[in-house]
Amino acid sequence: MKIQKDYLFCSPKLLANVEEVREIDNCIDRVKWEPKFELQINGKLLEHQAAYNKAFEVEFETYNWESQPLLYHEPRLIGDFRKNDVFVEIQFGNSATLYRDYYKFHYGLTHNLLSLAVLIVPTAPKQFFPIRKKENSVQNMAEFNLAYKYFKLLPIPVPIMLIGLLPEN
Repeated sequence: MKIQKDYLFCSPKLLANVEEVREIDNCIDRVKWEPKFELQINGKLLEHQAAYNKAFEVEFETYNWESQPLLYHEPRLIGDFRKNDVFVEIQFGNSATLYRDYYKFHYGLTHNLLSLAVLIVPTAPKQFFPIRKKENSVQNMAEFNLAYKYFKLLPIPVPIMLIGLLPEN
């Protein structure tokens, strides 16, 4: 799948040599965008966001990333993937979840649990999930431009690599 990237409070030149960043790019590249994305796992059909989440999980597992890493017990702060000090969130939820993700990133950075946060979101949810246009689940979905706009304004600089999933291969 093709992507759009931006960097907040970190350098793309420096990150170009980070193995975990290359692995993230490889995982995304191996998941292909489809207008109706489906995945069959153990006899169960997954569609749309659930299918993409599982497809990414399978890809990250091939590189031995920790799945569902726990940052803190109460309140419960869990991510999607972590390897060494790189922490990944894949967000297909409501746009308000971006603030929770930023809180996790900030908490992880200030407690030396991560040095790079990676947020992966669709660039244009209605085009990314074209057959779900009429459903409420896409209308207010987290997306690249919104994440960039708000993360850039927040007063505490957290190194974030922002990846936007494009609806194309």
